[in-house]
Amino acid sequence: MATPHTPQSQKLQVLPPDTVPVPRHTSQSDYRTGDLKLGCEAVLTDLGRYLQVPFVSLAKCVGAMPSQQRLEEIRDNLIQSDILTDDGLEWIDFVRPAKMSEEMTFKPLEEIISGILEQVPNCGVSYLSNPNQTPISERHNTSQPDGYLVRPSNQTRPRMHWFDIAVPFEFKKEQDAKAIRDNEHKIIWSLHNIMREDPCRRFAFGITIEEAQLRLWLSNRAFLAVTEPINCFEDIDGVISLFYALGFASASTSLKGLGWDPTVERIYVGEKIQYKFTVGDEVFTTTRELATYGADSMVGRGTRVYEATDAKEKKVAIKDSWREIDRQSEGEILEKILASCEKKLGAEEFADAKRRFVGVRLWKDVTIDGASDETVNPMVGDERNCTWNWEAIDLKPILSERPHLSATGDVPDSGELSAFLPTQLGTVGRKDTRIPQRVHARIVFHDVGVALKDVTSLADNLSCLSGGLKALSYLHKAGWVHRDFSVGNTIWVVDDNGGIGKLGDFEYAKEMDSITSHDVRTGTIHFMAVEVEYQEYIFLPPTSLPPGGTFPDTDFPPPPPFRMNFLHDIESVWWAYTWIFFYHTDTITAKSNNSFDVHAQWRTFQLAFPGAIGHGTRQNFFANIRKLHEARKSISDTCLHVCHNIPHFAQTLQDSYRTAESKYPLLELDNSLLEDMHRKAARYLDDAQQRAGDIELCPLLNLLKRKRSRSEGDTSPTPYNAGKRVRRG
Repeated sequence: MATPHTPQSQKLQVLPPDTVPVPRHTSQSDYRTGDLKLGCEAVLTDLGRYLQVPFVSLAKCVGAMPSQQRLEEIRDNLIQSDILTDDGLEWIDFVRPAKMSEEMTFKPLEEIISGILEQVPNCGVSYLSNPNQTPISERHNTSQPDGYLVRPSNQTRPRMHWFDIAVPFEFKKEQDAKAIRDNEHKIIWSLHNIMREDPCRRFAFGITIEEAQLRLWLSNRAFLAVTEPINCFEDIDGVISLFYALGFASASTSLKGLGWDPTVERIYVGEKIQYKFTVGDEVFTTTRELATYGADSMVGRGTRVYEATDAKEKKVAIKDSWREIDRQSEGEILEKILASCEKKLGAEEFADAKRRFVGVRLWKDVTIDGASDETVNPMVGDERNCTWNWEAIDLKPILSERPHLSATGDVPDSGELSAFLPTQLGTVGRKDTRIPQRVHARIVFHDVGVALKDVTSLADNLSCLSGGLKALSYLHKAGWVHRDFSVGNTIWVVDDNGGIGKLGDFEYAKEMDSITSHDVRTGTIHFMAVEVEYQEYIFLPPTSLPPGGTFPDTDFPPPPPFRMNFLHDIESVWWAYTWIFFYHTDTITAKSNNSFDVHAQWRTFQLAFPGAIGHGTRQNFFANIRKLHEARKSISDTCLHVCHNIPHFAQTLQDSYRTAESKYPLLELDNSLLEDMHRKAARYLDDAQQRAGDIELCPLLNLLKRKRSRSEGDTSPTPYNAGKRVRRG
């Protein structure tokens, strides 16, 4: 019997639309080239805007502001130190910019800030002005802040490390639009680098000054905020209060008030940096990064995943992230999924379902001093609560071209993002009715494996994908959709019983009939179903004109809101299947000198996976079966023999969509359609796996680099990471 997932009329309950997916430009190739200008452009495009709040509202979030009596005492001490004039109304050496260099103009700030910090008991930071040296970076970042507050134990280093920078500064002698924009771009990049580079940072403050205009910045995983400016020559008490608060926030040994995380410790194992994460009452020590690219986006979950060991040296995987404050934790979601599976599946299927989902050991929200670690709302309890607003970021020319290094574990893309940046400002689906907040969470998994995208044995790769599809089948039978299937969250786990593909990343999983919706979420564009990309049903039955030649408005009820269903998850599997063969070739072909045209396959890959929402070549690649059949010819003969059924898989999906949407606006998503589509999808993958033999995969990019090196005279071979085949469970 058909189960309607979309109402027929307004009289029935209308389920809210799914959260609109928004792509991250920091996950695309322009950011990962290492070019500082392109990297900054990607960061600014993702942000799109910042939150502007009154100066006092954000300053009070820094630390304890001095009382009026304490403020007068500090002012008197600054007068005695010849930093303030006798009347306490002007700085002695810090004057409005004159005909001197920018460095010399702002040099007196050292004495002013140091004089204020000296009066803070147990102050944990000091100020350095060093605009001509590049701080040490694990990411090869070459940007140079004009100054910074740093940990005092490290202030004598000839070069500062970004790990030790508490608050970066940017200065400009001018106060025109160009100067303001340049300072904004630079401080945003500095805050971005602090947050992406250091797992020990929960948030970071920054300061910009343009001529007389001082602004305080805050970067956390929920938003980027900046204050309305104060005049640093006239508002003496405001300047004193700000730096006193920053000093006070540094008074604890953990520097938690300036954004450091007391539940994470950086250690050195030999010469390699590792981290100790506290989760509840347990401590886990990392052994290697699995995926850190989620931290590249300033606003978002900031997800980092590590392989780690517990106190007994048992290997686990640990994920550190920031979820929206009104969302459930991944552990809670998976617990509910398993409960649904137990209720709706047979005992044998339920036992297999538990094998196919990544095993969770424990999950906890991070607590600091007994309180949940949440991003701050600067307007809470403020009578100026109505005065905050969002300001668009000016994306005009930015920075200079210097390199930086991208993160670990990213999903390779088409290398074709630049042309699409102007149309993607990253603000789709946002609502401005409240200031967003996030909560810091960690989850520990029993299963440690290799993401599908990194499995080099084609047979193992396809077995892993089949395992992910099997996990989806149980998820769908239990009434859930995953909504973010990709080659990064399908894991190949090997143990004494062989290898098995498991499904992870359930943060966005949702019951099909859920009535909840959220403001915005990011999506993995490469593997997103086309209907999800466009947020509309595409495979509708043809419509004929009525005899009069026009459609009366009363004939058509308002269309139902778009919602993901199980077919969209299965289409994501198809995109992953297709990605495997168009992003790779086999190592035999790669090492040979035959007529294989790697550039032709790469061009086809770019059309299929453009890395941008709304780019027509992607929909055309999936929907036009004839052209899809032709596109396969760019693949090597060895791989084509394995994936010959890509068009058949796509056609079956399209037929299923048409069946489901044949009575639109009612969707016929019944159990027979679910079982039929899963059965056919599994058959396509099984057929490919049987044909895979001992084929090893080589990314096209490796081959392209090799050919480029040879054309430049380098004939040394490129090594391939040909992983061993394992038995599959």
